Amino acid sequence: MRTLLSTRREKFFNLVRQANEQSSDWLIAVLRDETRNNGRMSVLARLACLRILVCRNRSGLPYPQRKKLVRAEIGV
Repeated sequence: MRTLLSTRREKFFNLVRQANEQSSDWLIAVLRDETRNNGRMSVLARLACLRILVCRNRSGLPYPQRKKLVRAEIGV
C-alpha cells in the first residue's frame, strides 16, 4: 500500500538529497551564515544541511546526541 507524503515532507526529502551532493565545508558555511534566511536558504533547507552533517558524523552515538555534537562543533 502506497501512502502519499505531505508536500512539506516531500520538499524536505528532496532538499536532503540535494544537500547530500554538497561538500561538508559548503554545508557548514551555509549553517554558519549569519544572515540566516535573508532570501537564500529556507528553514527546511537549513534542516536538510544539518541532517546530512549529522549523518556524516561517525562518532557512533545515537542520532540525537550526534545532532547536539554537530551543532556544538559548528556553533549553530
